[in-house]
Amino acid sequence: MYAGLPLTLGALALSACVSTPAPVARGPVVLDGVSYAVVKRPTGAVEVARVGRPFEDWEGQEARRAADRFCNGRAETSVRDRFQGSTWLIVGGCA
Repeated sequence: MYAGLPLTLGALALSACVSTPAPVARGPVVLDGVSYAVVKRPTGAVEVARVGRPFEDWEGQEARRAADRFCNGRAETSVRDRFQGSTWLIVGGCA
């Protein structure tokens, strides 16, 4: 009757150790009618580019809003985020 119980408990304990990545949005991100190309880099950072008109170095808040939408409200924004050419890099990526 309890023969499978240790196996089941062991599987449950192992499944608790595996972290699941934060979900990310599919396709382009659109905010207030503006489209953004958002990609997650292998480092986990999120790169945000505005479609049609490149970002300026003072538009970090707009990029952070797009990253937040991409990360389903869980972007890890910080003072380390940076402007690179015409894109913004959200260094912390998705939480």
